[in-house]
Amino acid sequence: MIDPRRAVCGALLALVAASPVCAQPRDDAPVAPTEVRTCHYAKDKGEADLANLATTFNQWMEKYTAPEYAAYVLLPMLRSKDVDFDLAWVGAWPDGTTMGKSMAHYVQRGGELAPAFNSVMSCDTNTNFSTVTVRPPKQPGRFDPVEVTTCTVRLDANLDDALQAVHEWVDYTATFGSTAAHWLLFPAYGERSAATYNFKWAIGYESYEAFGREYDQITNGNGLDRYNELFSALLRCDNPRLYRARLIRAPHG
Repeated sequence: MIDPRRAVCGALLALVAASPVCAQPRDDAPVAPTEVRTCHYAKDKGEADLANLATTFNQWMEKYTAPEYAAYVLLPMLRSKDVDFDLAWVGAWPDGTTMGKSMAHYVQRGGELAPAFNSVMSCDTNTNFSTVTVRPPKQPGRFDPVEVTTCTVRLDANLDDALQAVHEWVDYTATFGSTAAHWLLFPAYGERSAATYNFKWAIGYESYEAFGREYDQITNGNGLDRYNELFSALLRCDNPRLYRARLIRAPHG
């Protein structure tokens, strides 16, 4: 199983300015917790029921002045049968302290909200990730679609070099006009004990048109050559999945 402390430490070394103990990122690139729940719709429920659930959830958050929490639903689009869920609920906190307060708040008040969730979906996994934002969305909280791939450092490479290559790739995409957001998610809690990957790499596009333009740059431009130059000796990422993203609760700011 991946050691979350080592993974986050490696990310900080490669992507941000780490302290001597490799625990304090720069203010502009914090490590923040994210939860991902994979879920199935309840009987006779579907995407149309998410709007009412979002309203109920936000009313509950406001009623009890809940700690800051952003939420999204990811709906599979381009994927294989390995994606065996109907939707993924993705929640994000600005820091671990806020996450702890949010968890305590849910333990105290969540019983009121649970029936609304259970009437729409049931979730059989809940994985917590330590997330590094390599490039934030152009508009906070606004992105759709989302691409996700799972990446493993090659046996003869090291994590720091691979993460530096990710940083260089994101810089390269800016040269052809990409403004897509990039996040690296390192498994912290709840992942399968047999999991061997190092991180998940999520890319949030500002529009489907932007996704198409970047597709062209990589396949018909020089993007694939640059990608192979950076990653062929360092990193192995599986075939990406593409998801529609529905905003449930926007981040503050």
